[in-house]
Amino acid sequence: MDCLRLIYNTYKTELSFGVDKEILVAKLENYLDDAVTTDMVFEKNEEVARDARAKANGILRELKDCGWIDFEVSNDFKVKVNLLDYAATMIESFNKIIKNEEMEYQSLFSQIHATLCNDDAYAKPYEYIIKRIAENTEELMGGFKKLNSNIKKRIDAITNEKSAGEIVQDFFVYHKEIGSKAYHRMKTSDNISRFRATIIEKLQCILNDENIFNRTVLGFIEVEQVDNRMQAEDEIRSLIVHIIKAFRDYDEIIREIDIKNSKYIQSAVARAKFLLNNSNNPEGKISKILQHLSEEFNNDQALNLYDEVDDTLFEVFQIFPQAFLDNESLYVVPISKKMSVPDELEASLGLTEAQRALHQLAMREKHKNSFSRKNINAYVSEMLKNNTTVLASTLPLQNKRDLIRIIFISLYAKQAKSAYKTISKDGIIERNGFKFCDFEIERCDK
Repeated sequence: MDCLRLIYNTYKTELSFGVDKEILVAKLENYLDDAVTTDMVFEKNEEVARDARAKANGILRELKDCGWIDFEVSNDFKVKVNLLDYAATMIESFNKIIKNEEMEYQSLFSQIHATLCNDDAYAKPYEYIIKRIAENTEELMGGFKKLNSNIKKRIDAITNEKSAGEIVQDFFVYHKEIGSKAYHRMKTSDNISRFRATIIEKLQCILNDENIFNRTVLGFIEVEQVDNRMQAEDEIRSLIVHIIKAFRDYDEIIREIDIKNSKYIQSAVARAKFLLNNSNNPEGKISKILQHLSEEFNNDQALNLYDEVDDTLFEVFQIFPQAFLDNESLYVVPISKKMSVPDELEASLGLTEAQRALHQLAMREKHKNSFSRKNINAYVSEMLKNNTTVLASTLPLQNKRDLIRIIFISLYAKQAKSAYKTISKDGIIERNGFKFCDFEIERCDK
């Protein structure tokens, strides 16, 4: 690719895309002396090139075989290297991608406006006006789409994992490359509003003026080699209407660019603010806790919340998995908006009296054994019947159900309606294979 660009740049001083082969070989030699220090192997002929000249000639042969260049022998028997037309077009595109140059929107606006306001150009409206402004309009709208895509690319990039410093640096790069250049010009000096009304008016004049339109159609037939006049008229109308529509849709394009630009700035500021928040307010503390927890878990890829963690983390977070949900859970039950006519229920609901009594007995037993706040309060009251305080480690702990009861005692103690409170103790105790932070249960005087 470097060699292709070097060859293309050599043609800039020539009258055509043809140059003496020896000149190109010399330029390629100078480049390859520094860029390629090892031997080059050309697979087609299994040729090994060791010195720079052999490498340069081998590269020219490869480019010829691949269709980038062609050789021509002149009258003085010198070999000229011609760069093919489509190859030159492709290299021009590569150069534009590498340079990443921003479009000057104002120059295109002014060209379109000046072309339409030039009275002499209406002698041949299609050749001098319509064809040119159609190309400029396509290039202009392509530039807006490119700007729109660049903002989207920046928004996607800010969602990736980055440090606060990287986010701030990326923000200033965006402001310099897009915010202060293309976007700023588009909103100020390159604003289309100063040209758009005149452009649309002139284009409509071409459509409505019979003499100008007939000359436009004749020019289209001559240049585009179209035999059918009706077809030519339809294509000219379609082309002009398309250009007018592009200028009228300009506001929608700018509105979308504005939304994406605002979204990018808000995302960058919000993420940087969150990562830089080291204050003592609740938001800063939560940020630091989550950051520390994330780092600890990311240190070991195989670690998850269900595995044992460091005792220090266990004391700080007291995190344990649970799958019990009750009517006070934070989970919001979705409400279906679909309305339908319910089926009529049978009086017995399909149950006999004996089955109904058995079902009610089972429900009462289940409710009696559930870990509701009422049942937990009753259990704790029974445990504190003859004592003011009691340690959680002294409660019965023979099975998982006993451990779950202790967990709910700790959870319900934080609620205002609980008849008791808990006080955490230092250290972790272990009983019957169960391990947890001990705490003291104390009756509340109400």
